[in-house]
Amino acid sequence: MRVGVFASSLLALLWSSGAVLAAEAADCAGCHEELVKATTNQIHMRIKPFEVKGHLVGCEGCHGKADAHAEDGDAAKVHKLGADKATDKACLACHGLKGFPAWNASTHAAEDLHCTTCHSIHKPGKPAETCAKCHGEQRAQFELPSHHPLREGKMTCTSCHEPHAATESQLRTKQRLNDLCTTCHQAQEGPYVFEHAPVQESCATCHVPHGSVAGRLLTANEPMLCLQCHEFHFHTGYEATDGVQMLGGIPRQSPNGPEGMNKAFSTKCTQCHPKVHGSDLPSQGISGNGKSLTR
Repeated sequence: MRVGVFASSLLALLWSSGAVLAAEAADCAGCHEELVKATTNQIHMRIKPFEVKGHLVGCEGCHGKADAHAEDGDAAKVHKLGADKATDKACLACHGLKGFPAWNASTHAAEDLHCTTCHSIHKPGKPAETCAKCHGEQRAQFELPSHHPLREGKMTCTSCHEPHAATESQLRTKQRLNDLCTTCHQAQEGPYVFEHAPVQESCATCHVPHGSVAGRLLTANEPMLCLQCHEFHFHTGYEATDGVQMLGGIPRQSPNGPEGMNKAFSTKCTQCHPKVHGSDLPSQGISGNGKSLTR
């Protein structure tokens, strides 16, 4: 019952506010019919008019009082939204209170971008398409074989980025990059008893965020990725003669031919070391002191 009462009250509020805005919009629609029609169901036209530092919601909330403009149609007598700080000020009168207080310190603001550079009140667009206007290289990376599911519609640019923030790369975190990645990839977060140092440092040490030719968003395929920090096992260069390989002075028969060691130890490192992010179980190999991330 309480939910029903609340819903009824909210509906009544929206209807009453809609009546006020409808009257204002009807006046504007006399000349701007298409624009008014396009914004009828948008949030700016549906919420109750309120005043914030002299700023009203609705057509006049963004364009200013239109009485003088309505009398003679002079465009100079109404505020025309544009890529300028005057428009930013009008937007931030509402959105700057709690939503984007750090906008003026953000990278986008520092590069002289404005609210209307990305937003259109009358014709909203999709975040990925809007971002791609400037970030074409990053958008193209999502077309690579391994990529985050942006083009599949399972996420958007704003899943990881806050375009109004003043954080590094405008990411949705004020902490480490890893803290952002592990909001989705929790199984890789740890902490682990046996940790992989680059994992703790930054996910970007091994992964690229938007898309990659290598699998699993890796910066390079195995074993070349691992070889940037690690050396090949000493077995890798051994070749058996007639299928026999001397190891520690003991002849060992190779069932895989003379190049068996090459094939076994120069393919994917994760065939034997699958716990690349970290492990709580000690490895069985003696030389790795339990830290070989094998299980």
